[in-house]
Amino acid sequence: MKRWHGSLIGALLVLLIGGASLFFIVPVGGAMLVGIPPVFDKLTGWAVCPNAVSIDQEEYNRGPVTTRPTGGTGHQEEWTCTFEDGSQKVVPNEEIFFKGLGASFTAVGICSGLIVLLLMILAAIIGGRLVKPKE
Repeated sequence: MKRWHGSLIGALLVLLIGGASLFFIVPVGGAMLVGIPPVFDKLTGWAVCPNAVSIDQEEYNRGPVTTRPTGGTGHQEEWTCTFEDGSQKVVPNEEIFFKGLGASFTAVGICSGLIVLLLMILAAIIGGRLVKPKE
C-alpha cells in the first residue's frame, strides 16, 4: 500500500461519516440558532437588509395563539431598514421569518461543512503518515 492510499482512505472515511452527520447537524443546529433571538435577528438582518445603516424592529399582535389557557403565545414583526442614502424598506413578517430560517440553516451548514473539510484534510495527513510504503 502506498502513502496516497492511506491519505485517500482517511479522507473518504471522514467524508462518509462527517457528510452523513450533516443531515443531522444542519437541521438541529439551524433550529437552535432560530431559538436564540439576538443571533437570529443578526443573521436575518444580514439576509433581509444587507448594507442597512439601521434596522427598526416593531412587534405587534402579541398574545395567545390558542383559546386554551396553557397554550403558547405568538407575535408578528415588521422591520424598517434605513440605508445610507436615507431610503427605507419595510420588511413584512413573512419575509423576516423565511429569510431568517434560511440564513440560520445556511450559517450552520457553512460552519459544519468547513469543520468536516478540515477534519478530512487532517485525516488525509494522518492516514498518509501511518502507512509504511513497501519497497
